[in-house]
Amino acid sequence: MDPLHHPLFIKFIAYFNENQDYFECHEVLEDYWNAVAPRDRTHPLVGYIQMAVALYHWRRDNFRGAAKLFAKAERLLRAAHEEESPFSNGVDVPSLLRNIIDARNAVEKEQPFKPFLIAVDDSAIRSAVMELIASGGVPTLTGARLIHKHMLRDRSHILLEREKRRSSRH
Repeated sequence: MDPLHHPLFIKFIAYFNENQDYFECHEVLEDYWNAVAPRDRTHPLVGYIQMAVALYHWRRDNFRGAAKLFAKAERLLRAAHEEESPFSNGVDVPSLLRNIIDARNAVEKEQPFKPFLIAVDDSAIRSAVMELIASGGVPTLTGARLIHKHMLRDRSHILLEREKRRSSRH
């Protein structure tokens, strides 16, 4: 299977392009990254994750964090494209890099948030994304639930796991 035809990458594109749920983009691609290249911080999937997180920060007016992550994402995605990584097949990477550079420039000038789309030039990826959206596989969030998702999510399972680890050390 082509790496960008993977169901988690399809979900990433759907969340990114359909409703700009950048937090969910991060969650979905992190699962994929951990499955294929755990702890490899130079992997192209990390570039896609950093780009989504940069947009999440920008929308929340965290200009400094967004600028740093856009720069890192650009480096990783440019390298993947130049090395003809299979993780750049199916995405119009030159267009994506221009969007990242434009976004970073806007962030450095503290301009208002302006989302962009990932241009997909692979018809199979486009079809899979459209099918996922049509099936209701991409929940629509708006307002604070979308913008501040990391603060509003249920973290009880994370806190419980952390407490278990602390207890087992003592």
